[in-house]
Amino acid sequence: MSDFGGSNKYGFKSGKNEEWIEVHSGAVTNTTPGSMVHVTLNTEKICENMTNKEFREVIDSILQRAIPLVDARIAALRIWPPSERARVQRWFGRNDESAHTLLLNGLPRIAAVLRSLSPANFVRSGSDRDRTTGCMANPAGSGQEAAHVCAPDTATHTISISPLFCTMRHWSADSDSRVSTVIHEATHFMDTMATKDNKYTIAYTLREWAQGNSDLALDNADSVAGYIVEGD
Repeated sequence: MSDFGGSNKYGFKSGKNEEWIEVHSGAVTNTTPGSMVHVTLNTEKICENMTNKEFREVIDSILQRAIPLVDARIAALRIWPPSERARVQRWFGRNDESAHTLLLNGLPRIAAVLRSLSPANFVRSGSDRDRTTGCMANPAGSGQEAAHVCAPDTATHTISISPLFCTMRHWSADSDSRVSTVIHEATHFMDTMATKDNKYTIAYTLREWAQGNSDLALDNADSVAGYIVEGD
């Protein structure tokens, strides 16, 4: 079962929005008597305020912005000019060689995961596909959660979307957004940086906190996301 299907001239049309779900990459005529292809469509919306087609467009837009942002930081880390050292100090409370190495190793893995993602990797929080990852959202914080992942889920890199994500700003260079949320979640996977949620919210307070908590900041998803999205 899939929430998403590829656009293909061979498929099933579902609903007034004419979303096409690919059944097979090639068109063939079935000549076997009594046989039939059974297709189950999951039409549950991921975001109540948009169609799944619109949601796919949102995700495509997020990835198109997020990947170049990560690539820019990788390039700067490789050159390691004073401006990048100052940026690392600002977000992580130190810019020594261990911090430099950690980021230089981790960001290319984040970029690789982001490049591997498509709208099909995103599911509704609490859905069957969310449950199959083996992790669920913390019920105590479910109202404030925009998204979550199961860090060991390196096979599918599923990102589960909560209602807050659907109504938050699309992009910001200095605060939480859909773009920073997807980057944040990508940092959690065990094959990227295996970050934790030591402190939430991209803001000046996060940078101030980092100055006295550098070890925690270097292991903090929002610190990594803030470092990546900050405007130059």
